[in-house]
Amino acid sequence: MIHRVARLPRRLLFRPHLALLLFGSLSLISGWLWFGTGLFLGRGSGLTVWACSFVATVIAALTLLRRRLQLGGLLVLVVATVVVPTLALIALRWNTGAPILMHDGAYQTEEAIRLLLGGLDPYGVDYTTTSMRLWHWYVNTPIDPSLYHYVYPPAVFLLPLPAYALAHSVGVPFDVRLVDLLVAVVAAVAIIKLPWRWEWRYLVLAALFLDPFFYLAQGRNDILFLAPIVLGVLAWERDRPMLAALAFGAAAAFKPFAVFLLPLLALLVWRRSRAERWSTARQLSVLAGLILPGLLTIAPFFLWNPGAYWADTVSFVSGSAYFPFAILQALGTLPVFALGIRRVVGRPTLATVLWWATATLAVVLFFSRFVNDNYLAVVLFLAILAGATRRGARRIGQHVDRDVFTRPAAAA
Repeated sequence: MIHRVARLPRRLLFRPHLALLLFGSLSLISGWLWFGTGLFLGRGSGLTVWACSFVATVIAALTLLRRRLQLGGLLVLVVATVVVPTLALIALRWNTGAPILMHDGAYQTEEAIRLLLGGLDPYGVDYTTTSMRLWHWYVNTPIDPSLYHYVYPPAVFLLPLPAYALAHSVGVPFDVRLVDLLVAVVAAVAIIKLPWRWEWRYLVLAALFLDPFFYLAQGRNDILFLAPIVLGVLAWERDRPMLAALAFGAAAAFKPFAVFLLPLLALLVWRRSRAERWSTARQLSVLAGLILPGLLTIAPFFLWNPGAYWADTVSFVSGSAYFPFAILQALGTLPVFALGIRRVVGRPTLATVLWWATATLAVVLFFSRFVNDNYLAVVLFLAILAGATRRGARRIGQHVDRDVFTRPAAAA
């Protein structure tokens, strides 16, 4: 009885109708506050943007009720909820010159690109000397300490750099959120192509694109590391471990949140390589894929100015100069991570890896110097992705697990 009660929340959450009700409602409320009130886009434009989302929500609900074209209805809602507001805010910026409702991290990334193209290291730079000081949240306020640091890994500004250079060379406006939209499209296509039942794909799509706390239209860059994770799941499910390793490695290169995946994935790869008797070369190449993206993107900038890179991406974020948050994180994380290793050894599946990496991340964020609302959205999405992977996957990891445990007996 107790076991059934404990499973009830998971059973309720993993239902498309409830996912649309939860995330769709939150998205409509958030859209009304940001756009429908007309505070930023103006009454007419803002109401139009919100009305598109409302109509699309009705369409998505009807497709669920009629049990036809459910994913198509959800994609219409995703376009209305993510693409339309993003393009509206970009158009507002291009027409007025003001980056209204643009996340400061996205704006700073554009500044980092300009610095790099000018031959300067984006790390260790005083961003008060750039147009960041004129950004609307920093005007008429004391200088924010974050203006002295660029906290994101190099991959965040390296990815949009070619598009920025091209736009600059032909004289057209650029907005880093356009690159984010392209990455979002890749993530959506990857989710659609997962070899799962439509219900699980529906849930993952809704959790990624309808959760308003990702603030995709404003340019928060969580999509840059979540999209590679989705691609990694797709590659693993399609039996492409090398591509999966590179995708998960890219996720860690875009955001340290994905770092906790890598050791557990390495353990999973090792178990699978033993069960399937991979060659040493194949095993090492797949393991190398987990670290190669981060190594190629981080090493040049770390070597350029080690002190500046460490101060921006580690010391400032962890708060070591103010309070030893890192010590609390280590004390809380190590037991959870150790238990995760034990679980992956006992049940070597991708879902197990995703779940325990998510649990470890949640503990790290709990003891972090600060926790943004989009961090909580990340934890929720990864937990849903882990659950969907367990339910919808072809269970490659479990097949490997059976091979590992049955081979010694057969040999005996």
